[in-house]
Amino acid sequence: MRISLYIPCYNGERYIARAIEGALRQSLPLDEVLVIDDGSRDRTREIALAYPVRVISHDRNRGLAAARNTGVRSARNELVASLDADCVAEPTWLETLLPHLQDPTVGGAGGRLDETVLFSLADRWRQAHLAENWGPSFLVNPAFLFGANGLHRKPVLEAIGGYDEVTWVAGCGEDTDISRRIRQHGYKLIYDPAARVKHIKQDTTRSVLDTRWRWWRYGVGAYFQRIRLRSIAATFYRAHFRTMFFEHLAEDLRPGRFELLWLDVLCLFYMPYRDLKLYWQSRFGPTRPPEEGSMARAALEQSPR
Repeated sequence: MRISLYIPCYNGERYIARAIEGALRQSLPLDEVLVIDDGSRDRTREIALAYPVRVISHDRNRGLAAARNTGVRSARNELVASLDADCVAEPTWLETLLPHLQDPTVGGAGGRLDETVLFSLADRWRQAHLAENWGPSFLVNPAFLFGANGLHRKPVLEAIGGYDEVTWVAGCGEDTDISRRIRQHGYKLIYDPAARVKHIKQDTTRSVLDTRWRWWRYGVGAYFQRIRLRSIAATFYRAHFRTMFFEHLAEDLRPGRFELLWLDVLCLFYMPYRDLKLYWQSRFGPTRPPEEGSMARAALEQSPR
């Protein structure tokens, strides 16, 4: 069974070489490797061209969902694997996932992403609160498959219309959406923690808090229709303070991660700040979805894919 693999990347010169090398070291040889350069303004394309891969470049930054659609559409095989640009797959990653696709009722399978860069406080906070895996147990039909690594059937992705490039232009939430639609189409999803991938991303305080806000907003679908000051105040109390803040505190106090507590407090104030920024853009900014403007571009630059 021949497999294509694509790596979506925007301004990922720091990581892309290691991601490609991990793909080329797979014990199960890949038929082709594609790098989808999503309008990068750094050396991403130049670095990728030094490897035996096919580079496809967008003329501008179109967002992660669009990059994924380009990867799927350009793949020449019916099985399409994907790795984010800041992920390095273990040699047996693909060999572990492939047997699950022998079952024709399985539409996609994903592995476990382990945080391996833990130098800064922001990196350790990401590991504690933004882990991209479902733990050590094998799961059939998890809540969704994390987009950082996976193996899917191209005909299934095409049948459900691909990734939604309008709703998920900000580079967050496209994996939960596509997983939901795959299951609605009658296919199963598999999470296999034996398929291991290393996360080599380096975060700053700003970038990790930005990721936390986007995970929350797109995870619950907040403010997609209309945003009001009254709703921001209610959301701060119910979601950011009473729920998220105390969850973060409990998760850090129990194992004695006291060094992370100040970031928990900072996150409590950052979340309503981003809500208010979104409100300001929706009311006084250009007449287009807020995430299509400079805020989305800043977020994507802070989080290379």
